Amino acid sequence: MRVSVGALALILTVAGCQAPPTSLEGARPTSPDTAALAAQALERGDYARAAELYRSALAAAPDSLPLHFGLGVSASYLEQKSEAVRELIWVLEHGDAGSNEVRVARRWLASVGALPRSTRGATPDKPDEQQDRGQTPATATVQGRVVFGEAGQDVAPRERMQLFLMEHPTRVRYFRLRTDEQGHFRFQKVPPGVYKLTERAAGQPTWRLRVELKAGEDRTLDLTPANSTRVRDDFPDLALAVGSESR
Repeated sequence: MRVSVGALALILTVAGCQAPPTSLEGARPTSPDTAALAAQALERGDYARAAELYRSALAAAPDSLPLHFGLGVSASYLEQKSEAVRELIWVLEHGDAGSNEVRVARRWLASVGALPRSTRGATPDKPDEQQDRGQTPATATVQGRVVFGEAGQDVAPRERMQLFLMEHPTRVRYFRLRTDEQGHFRFQKVPPGVYKLTERAAGQPTWRLRVELKAGEDRTLDLTPANSTRVRDDFPDLALAVGSESR
């Protein structure tokens, strides 16, 4: 389930969305530590923990847009569609029309067929206007083949392996697919930017590669033992975060 289907290059990181909210009258103050911990959990891919923390923070600050947005994103990664839809509709209805949170919420809701009818006529941002006129912004493609073998085993194609191409550092936009019977994969219509290519959304992966894509680029990148995390890890800080949590 993709979080975003537009070509907008997000400026705002998810962690950056966690600025202290503007509390409405009568709302209880939330602990900034809880919001910060939720943002950190989301950044490192611990979506279950992030969702738990966002729910806790929202109990104290039910009118905080950043908290609703963070919970919606976490729920979308956990494939908890009903909760993600509820939270992102809240963002859509309460946020500023031009904010990054509202733009992301609108795209994600549209991609899963849950965009409220009352908002479909809202003024879109420029990338949407281009798409409505058939002028799709230039995108990129990433394709390759996955082959792997444990020590002492022959290298073989990894069929039906799930792969993720995640925007970095926001993690808000991501693409997901499975390899074919011969291990081939192809991510299409990817907006330009920096991404993390991996086979796991959380935990220790076999591959964790940084991919920077330019408009119109057709990148070929095979996943093999030679660029696995045993040899190359483009995001070592994430490995340290996972290791510190396990201790």
